[in-house]
Amino acid sequence: MDPVQRRSDGRSLLGVGLVVASACSYGTLAIFGKLAYSHGIALPTLLSYRFILAALVFWVLVALRAPALPPRGRWLPLVAMGAAGYVGQSASYFGALRLIPASTTSLLLYTFPAVVTLLAALLFHELLSTGKLIALAVALIGTVLVVQAQLQSVPALGLVLGLMSAGFYSSYILYASRVLPGVPPIAASATIMTAAAAVWAAYAGATGQLGLRADGATLWLLTGFVLMATVFPVLTFVIGMPLIGPSRAAILSTFEPATTVLLAVVILGEVARPIQYLGGSLIILAAILLEAPGWLAARATVQPIRE
Repeated sequence: MDPVQRRSDGRSLLGVGLVVASACSYGTLAIFGKLAYSHGIALPTLLSYRFILAALVFWVLVALRAPALPPRGRWLPLVAMGAAGYVGQSASYFGALRLIPASTTSLLLYTFPAVVTLLAALLFHELLSTGKLIALAVALIGTVLVVQAQLQSVPALGLVLGLMSAGFYSSYILYASRVLPGVPPIAASATIMTAAAAVWAAYAGATGQLGLRADGATLWLLTGFVLMATVFPVLTFVIGMPLIGPSRAAILSTFEPATTVLLAVVILGEVARPIQYLGGSLIILAAILLEAPGWLAARATVQPIRE
């Protein structure tokens, strides 16, 4: 084999491994959230410490890579992404997680490629081809099946919040597609998380929910929540995505909901009706179909900052 081709194949394989590792790590987010709730940690407390600690880690990385800071004109948009978009998305996602199963929450969030495609058509005048319309129909059918499977057994508010998380995230990443190009990804992550941390900490402090029980289980949960479900997946995605390109990275990111569903069964003991698994499979299939190379929506959905 040609040495250049061998190096290219090696870089591609490394990129695939890093992006899959990132997706699987993101897949633990809902599991850590459920475990934290079962341990008595309130949502504002959980998210305050998640964003505070993650922001500290990322600012340390920025310092080590100085002077890789965001351009002066991007600070305010990045703060807005964290204080509004990231806070809204995390509030709806983890709010849903309190009311409905982790697997359902993750699958409802993953309707976001379909939402992004529709918003890209409305806002950026991207054409809706026959292939996209078929994928959107598949996503809609899958979403209906997932909702129908849970409608009689969980609060409807949880399902609404799960769908709202997809809406918030779709708006967030379309805005990010205009703000993040040219911004060092680690510095962008640090800035966005700092803004989110400030909002959540202010809310938690104002409502008397900033205090934390510092026992061993709580510390282990927060460590996993911050490092395994937040910092590690961002870093591995940032490194891996340039090696394989945005479209392949977006497709491989569908390992995330699959990982959540698997871990929810193994760790949390969740059992869903077959109709939910069918619906989830359709949602993931639609996400893959909507990540075709060259589509604006596909490029927009590949961002290092996730839920």
